[in-house]
Amino acid sequence: MSDRDDQIDLEAYRAAKEARNLEISLFWQRSNYFLVLSTATAAGFFSLRDDKYALPLAIFGLLVGVLWVLVNLNSKFWQSRWEYRLRLAEEQLRPGMNLFSAEWKTVQDDVKKSLQFRTRGRVHRFYQLWVALLVMTIHNDYLNRESGAEQQYQVRHL
Repeated sequence: MSDRDDQIDLEAYRAAKEARNLEISLFWQRSNYFLVLSTATAAGFFSLRDDKYALPLAIFGLLVGVLWVLVNLNSKFWQSRWEYRLRLAEEQLRPGMNLFSAEWKTVQDDVKKSLQFRTRGRVHRFYQLWVALLVMTIHNDYLNRESGAEQQYQVRHL
């Protein structure tokens, strides 16, 4: 192979890597969009005072969920395609580099070694658990107050 062919292959590798990174970025942008839409739909559904909008809002929420899954599957399809092309280019350009062309055993070993040096993961999981418990406590308190206010309203209007 000539230097010109190597340069063309390297440029193709860079383009494939950029396309893969773009797909990952678009995946998260789309997921955030669907998360906001799903959250707004759920908030609307649970704050309904009139049941006549419950079924259309539930159907809309279901449709949003199905579309979210389909869009994510499509994103994963293209991400996988570009990762496969990167693996092939890497094997041709620099065999043994093991970035995208690594065997599964190598990937597992890399992750295990990486996690041995990370203690922040435990702290992060503890923080997530603490926030989840806090949110559940606040939500439970809100529900208890709302049901108490509802009972007072019913007693006053008997």
